[in-house]
Amino acid sequence: MDQTFRKKERLRLRKDFDRVFREGKVVQNDYLVMLYRKNGLEYSRIGIVVKRKFGKAHNRNKVKRWIREIYRRWKSEFPKGYDYVFLTRKKLSDEFEDTNFWEIREKIHDLLERMKYEENTGGSYQILS
Repeated sequence: MDQTFRKKERLRLRKDFDRVFREGKVVQNDYLVMLYRKNGLEYSRIGIVVKRKFGKAHNRNKVKRWIREIYRRWKSEFPKGYDYVFLTRKKLSDEFEDTNFWEIREKIHDLLERMKYEENTGGSYQILS
């Protein structure tokens, strides 16, 4: 299994981010928003957006490192051929000091499951309680 994070797997250009924001679909939970869009490539790319409001630079950098690491280690769970953009939400910034890597990993896993469901069924995913 490939556990590297190559430069080509990063969204770097503004036009690529803009295309995902403009044409992408959205799944979200209380900590993260994930936008995704088919990219026409044989591999996926990710981008991470963390606003200054999130908190101090070391916390913004830490959450970005965690998301990159989750992508790198569990790349096989991410459907190929998509651009992904992750945005952090206020609840994550409020609870970040009490949050760990594994909680973020679980939240991203849930987003991926919802994305796969929506892509396969064409409908939206709802949690029944």
